[in-house]
Parts: sequence; structure tokens; C-alpha cells
Amino acid sequence: KKVLRELQGMLVDGHALEMKPSKSGGGGNNNSKQQQQQNSKNIKSAKLMVRNVPFQATRKEILQLFGNFGTLKKVRLPKKFDGTHRGFAFVEFLTRQEAQEAMSALSRTHLYGRHLVLEWAEEDAKTNAMDTLRSKAKRDVDDGGVRQPQQQQASRRLNKKIRFE
Repeated sequence: KKVLRELQGMLVDGHALEMKPSKSGGGGNNNSKQQQQQNSKNIKSAKLMVRNVPFQATRKEILQLFGNFGTLKKVRLPKKFDGTHRGFAFVEFLTRQEAQEAMSALSRTHLYGRHLVLEWAEEDAKTNAMDTLRSKAKRDVDDGGVRQPQQQQASRRLNKKIRFE
């Protein structure tokens, strides 16, 4: 409080400082501890959504940053049409415990001067369905998508047995 009074109104680069005490959790705040405990109970997956990722950050840097906390299953930076990423990422760990450790350790981390905002990503059926479709497509497509004649005949036979219910 003494520092607040001393610095209040001081001129810095031609601007007067306006000082206010912080209301966010500075260690002694029990509410933030309660929120962290509730969040840890609500953990449904080992997948984190990282927002406010600097545009100059690369996938490799995200891998290095989060890789210190456990085995990474998947790291995804959605891209824009021009090829740059959109400023957020999805990081999936092998276990929930590893994700929890990364969440607690990196919740106040800055990367290239930007505060990383970490949230639990929701596991949705669409993501799992897309992974299944990708694995099936990968299985079905041979080198360059070219199939041998025997494989074409086998796939035609398999396609005839497919039933939609």
C-alpha cells in the first residue's frame, strides 16, 4: 500500500501512473485454489486448448514447451488459408495426469510476450469420428492411391457387402 501511494500520479514518459491493488489470486486467495480443485475434478480428457499463441511461434516450439510435462499424443495448430496458424493450438497428452501437470505449470506462462491461456478441450464425437475416417482412408489408399487389379476386385467384393441401416 505504501508503494501504491508513492507511485500514484508519478510521470513516466509523459504519462501519469494510476495505481490500483490487484484483485487476482496472488497465492493467498482461497477461491483460486477451490477453482483449481473443481477444474481438476471436471477433467474429462488429456487434451488442452492453448489460446493466445503468438503467430511467430512454431509447432516445434509448442512441442518443446509442452513435451517437458509428458508424452504428447498429438499437437495441432489450425491454419488459415494463407498457411499461418490461427493463434491457438490443441495439445493432447497420453494421460490426464500429464495434462494436469502441464496445465498447472504453464497456466501463467508467456511465450514471445503473450500470455498463454490454457483450457480443457472438450472431447467430441466428431474428433474421434474424423480420426477413425482418417485411419480407414489411410488403410484403403495404397501408395499414391494406385491399386493393383486384385485389390480392386477385392474392394468391389467388399463394397457389395456393405449395408446401410
